[in-house]
Amino acid sequence: MREVKELVAQEAEHVCLTTDCWTSRNNESFMAITIHFVDSNFSLQSILISCSLFNENHTSSNLSKQIQKTIDEWHLEGKIELAVSDNASNIKNALGLLKLKHLGCFAHTLNLVVQSALTLENDLIDKVKTIVTYFRRSTVANNKLRTYQINNGIDKPKKLLQDVQTRWNSTYYMLNRFIELKNPIRGTLGLIDKAHQTLNSDEWTIIKELCTVLRPFEEATRAVSGESYMTASIVIVLAQGLLNACKKLYTMEFNERTVIIIKQLTDNIENRDVWKNIDKSKTLCRCTFLDPRFKNIPFNNNDSLYETTKNEVIEKTANIIYLERSNQMD
Repeated sequence: MREVKELVAQEAEHVCLTTDCWTSRNNESFMAITIHFVDSNFSLQSILISCSLFNENHTSSNLSKQIQKTIDEWHLEGKIELAVSDNASNIKNALGLLKLKHLGCFAHTLNLVVQSALTLENDLIDKVKTIVTYFRRSTVANNKLRTYQINNGIDKPKKLLQDVQTRWNSTYYMLNRFIELKNPIRGTLGLIDKAHQTLNSDEWTIIKELCTVLRPFEEATRAVSGESYMTASIVIVLAQGLLNACKKLYTMEFNERTVIIIKQLTDNIENRDVWKNIDKSKTLCRCTFLDPRFKNIPFNNNDSLYETTKNEVIEKTANIIYLERSNQMD
C-alpha cells in the first residue's frame, strides 16, 4: 500500500475518480473508489484506492464524508478533475457537496436502457434461465449435453451460461450461447426422461432475433468498459451510433415481438435525460474533438457545437502553454 501511495503522490498530478456502491448477498453495503490518471510514461493507470464496508445509511452526507476521508488519506485535494458515478441522487448530491465535477456513467445508463426493454420479454428469458439452470445443476444432463456435442464433431464442447441480474450483457451472453447450442440442447432434452420442455419454434426465433438486436449494445458496453484505455472520447460516438443502429433495425424484418423491443430501446434512448444531454457535456465534447479517430465527425450535423468545442480547446491549450512558460520564467 505504501508503494502505491508513493506512486500516486509522484505520478498523479490530475486524476479522474470513479465510485460505486453495492449490497452483497449478506446484505452488507460496500463503497469502492478508484482513481485514473496518466503517468509520466503516458500510460493509463487505474488504481482501486478504497473498498470499504459501509455500515452507515447511504445518505448524501454520509457518502460525501467517506469520499472526503479517502481524498484526505491519499492527498488528492485539488487533483480531482472529474468524478464519475451512476446517476443515483444520493451519490450525485454527495459529489456536489464536495464541489467535484460530476459525470454520469454511460455504461450504467446503457445498462438501464437495455434492462428496461428486456422486461417486455421476461417470461421468455425466464424460460431460458430455467433450462440453463437445469443443465447446470444436473450432472447427468450436463454430461449428455457435452457428449452430444462431441458426437456431432465439436472438438471443444461448450457449456451454457447463466446471466447475472445486475449486468444486462450477461443476459445477452446467455441468450447467444443458448442459440449457439440450439441443436445440442434440443437433442439432449429429447434423450432425457422428464426433462424440461424446450422452446417452441417462435420462441427460438425471437431469442435469435434478440441476439441480433442486442449485439450493438453489447459491443458498446464492452467498448465503454475498457480498462487499458480512456473511454470518454467514445461516449458521444457510441450514443449516436446506437441510435442509428436502432433506426437501421427498424428496416429489417423481425417478429412483431422483436419489433416491440426495438421500439422500447429507441424510446428509452430518446426519452432518458442523461442520454439526451450527452452531447451537451463540454468534457465529453472536448475529449471527442481531441481524439484523432473522430475529430469533427460527431459534430457533422451541429456546426455551432463544433465551433464552440474547437474554440474552447484552443483557449484551454493556450492557457496551459501560458502557465508552463510562466512557471519556467519563475
